[in-house]
Amino acid sequence: MIPMKRLHLLILLLAFALDTAAQNGKKVSFTVRAGLSIGAATPVGIPASIRKIESYNPGFQPGIEAGLDYRFSPNFGLATAIRFEQKGMTTDARVKAYYTTFNEAGSDGHQSVTGYFTGRVKTEIKNSYLTLPLHLTYHPKSDFTFKAGGFVSLLLDNRFAGDARDGYIRNQTPTGEREDIDAASYDFSENVRRINAGVEIGADYRINSGLFVSANLNYALTPLMEPGFRSIDFGMHNIYLNLGIGYRFH
Repeated sequence: MIPMKRLHLLILLLAFALDTAAQNGKKVSFTVRAGLSIGAATPVGIPASIRKIESYNPGFQPGIEAGLDYRFSPNFGLATAIRFEQKGMTTDARVKAYYTTFNEAGSDGHQSVTGYFTGRVKTEIKNSYLTLPLHLTYHPKSDFTFKAGGFVSLLLDNRFAGDARDGYIRNQTPTGEREDIDAASYDFSENVRRINAGVEIGADYRINSGLFVSANLNYALTPLMEPGFRSIDFGMHNIYLNLGIGYRFH
């Protein structure tokens, strides 16, 4: 369910910024942009329990945004936008003593089991966000614009699920009772954090007076999963590169 009060607040804040900045005439330009994101929800450093990444598929993760740039000096300015974006991936990994919970019925009929799994794990993540970035921009005497700042994202739709196979799990502890796992699945979608925030850097390159291409790298300082989540024993953060094309209206 979308927290509509927060969504309305983000839209009102941007509308206020648009109205205020527009009073400065030629100092303001409006932009529209579309792009694709490539990245992962990943721990910072590969945990010892993940022995090998067998495959990685970034999938199709589109994004669109509308925003404004305000130049308060010849070389510096501020930029903000409202951005709809998807962030996701699919991975297949070999793991050993990987702490997790299987919370959906598997072939053995068990509804839930928590412990240390050894075998293969496939994970699919696909989350949609409404994002409000705020950047300080630098405009050198060239076709480039450089930007750095932060962002806050509101989760709109979420999926974090997967399955395990070809292995075994030790109940509760690394030396607990062993149980063979032919196939089991999990779904932690409801445990994805509703607010994601972090830092972002990027650059635009002007092709002509209106058209430009862009690259933005963002790193979420807030963990992907909500506080208190223990079914995976390491934190994950969204780290994504977005490549796009846009148009600037002066």
